[in-house]
Amino acid sequence: MLHGHDSCQPATASAGTGHAYPNSPNHSDFLHLFSFVCALNLKLPGEFTGDWHFHTSFFCNPGQSSAPLAGPGGWVDTTPSLGTKGVRDMGRIIAAPKIKPYNGPVYVANHYRAIADMVMEDLLEGPLDCIFPACTINDYLNEEANIERLVNEYLKPMRDHLDQTRKAAFDRWLPSVVYA
Repeated sequence: MLHGHDSCQPATASAGTGHAYPNSPNHSDFLHLFSFVCALNLKLPGEFTGDWHFHTSFFCNPGQSSAPLAGPGGWVDTTPSLGTKGVRDMGRIIAAPKIKPYNGPVYVANHYRAIADMVMEDLLEGPLDCIFPACTINDYLNEEANIERLVNEYLKPMRDHLDQTRKAAFDRWLPSVVYA
């Protein structure tokens, strides 16, 4: 399962000409986006969470230029259910600490979308009795309203794009995602 990886080195995740700061791109504007733990370590000014392991995520493996990407053609693709929800252009933010020189949009999942991508990855690749634990989600989202937003706006819409076996596992797991 990918959400345990800390090797989130820069990659070319940019495509298209749209911008998402503060607006989201059009679906056709992006092919891949930074997601998973990497996205949890990137935040916009004023965001409530993230940036715990920024240096480790982006500067520990000099010369490595890969990162887990989500979206069409990525490790997981939640765009059929989420569209561009939670996708934003952070090209200029990423350029500031010299992760990647600015040469256009770099699409990054917000924290809700990154968690949804990790959940989808578990549903598709992991054992169905071991989906992303709620205690970990609580580490990332530290208020009850944030958990409710994740569940209602990001997780529930993904259900319709799962096969019957995965829907059943999702339905058993979802009630465990509560603020604790």
